[in-house]
Amino acid sequence: MYEDTVGVLDQFRRDAALSHGELWLRYFELGGMSTGFQLEAYLYGALLPSQHDHNVIAHALNERFSELGGNHPVPYEDD
Repeated sequence: MYEDTVGVLDQFRRDAALSHGELWLRYFELGGMSTGFQLEAYLYGALLPSQHDHNVIAHALNERFSELGGNHPVPYEDD
């Protein structure tokens, strides 16, 4: 369940070498509608993202890992 991965989203961000702002821009470009502050709260587990927001964050991170020549380590949530 995606609630289990919320606490590790910031670790994925660090592993992808993205600042909060860089991740937020990628998230926004993919259709994410939360503010930068809300995104940070999702990363730290202070707010629980919707399933859609979780998947957009995961997609943004996984695209970055692909750019770096890696795999897609951030799990997506099924509907």
